[in-house]
Amino acid sequence: MTDTNEPPIRIFLSYAQADDVVLDFIEPFTQSLKHMAFTDQGRTLEIFVDRETIGWGEDWREGIRQGIESAAIFMPIVTRQYFERPWCRDELLAFYSAADRLRATGLVLPVVLLGHSYISTESTDIASRIIAERQYKDLKETWTEGPQSAIWRRTMVSLAAQLVEAVTSAEQALSTAPAGSPASGERTGDDAPGAAEVSEALELFQQELDQAMPDMKDTIERFSAILSSSTQPVTEASPPEARRLLLEIAAELQPLGIDFQNRARKFETTVLETDQVMRSYVTYLKENDMQEQLEKERQAIGPVEEVTAPLADAETILSTFLLQMKPLEAMSAPLRNSIRGFRDGTKAVSSALRMMRGWGTIVD
Repeated sequence: MTDTNEPPIRIFLSYAQADDVVLDFIEPFTQSLKHMAFTDQGRTLEIFVDRETIGWGEDWREGIRQGIESAAIFMPIVTRQYFERPWCRDELLAFYSAADRLRATGLVLPVVLLGHSYISTESTDIASRIIAERQYKDLKETWTEGPQSAIWRRTMVSLAAQLVEAVTSAEQALSTAPAGSPASGERTGDDAPGAAEVSEALELFQQELDQAMPDMKDTIERFSAILSSSTQPVTEASPPEARRLLLEIAAELQPLGIDFQNRARKFETTVLETDQVMRSYVTYLKENDMQEQLEKERQAIGPVEEVTAPLADAETILSTFLLQMKPLEAMSAPLRNSIRGFRDGTKAVSSALRMMRGWGTIVD
């Protein structure tokens, strides 16, 4: 028989708040999930839906680690817009990275409402691949039928059982871990990343960075040339001529945008993989009080600002160009389509930058 005096299961909901204004999903979802978890599984849920009260604090990445070690669930409520929101991406990538290091990816339980066509294990977007690989719960039909429907009740019962099972498995792993060992099966000893692996990861990262910077510089120069040579003629042309010019601009920009998007997403993936290796190694060093090696890692990581400054400058320039393109995009659907790669690529660069800026505090 289940012990109803057990502490509540903590669930961190990650969602695009602008979506819920329209979808009106979070309130009925959380209430139904709490009810079904208690009445069917005998477990109470403590669901955090507001980032300001989520309890992670300023050092939110460390808060994520502590949440995983206490077997808290991370539940992204996914729509197409979820991938566009910086905070949502940050939370997903950070939680998944930490859970992967602790071998607790079962604590990541995605719920997908809309945007299914974007989610694929073959996507160049690392966030999309993570959701696809986690065998997400599809709630599109459940949401469209509404909270009073039979499918809603069946889905909530199933999801409540799934999350309780995930937490129970994590709790059992924690209870059987040897005293003083890292929680949740974190890689240790021979299985933990060593200095050589960290060095290799940083070398691969540096190679990607060395390639990304000239590529971004070239993209900015070509983008700037097309923009500066086209804006005035379009604004001064007759409507038929303006449409022709916009089609020509779109044709020039589209392959450039696709290439930039793919390169930026590859760089974001490399940064995430580097982040995982470094954090896992540093955690191992800290838990074993290996101060000399920690100091070496501190020096190896170096001043993060020196690495991020050029990328930050490029990100700012691209964001400015994209802002300038908005009036032209409003005039042409083909142009909007050709610009999409630049927008998605810039978001990937921004995501990578936010991860990199966290490296300065890994050792400390």
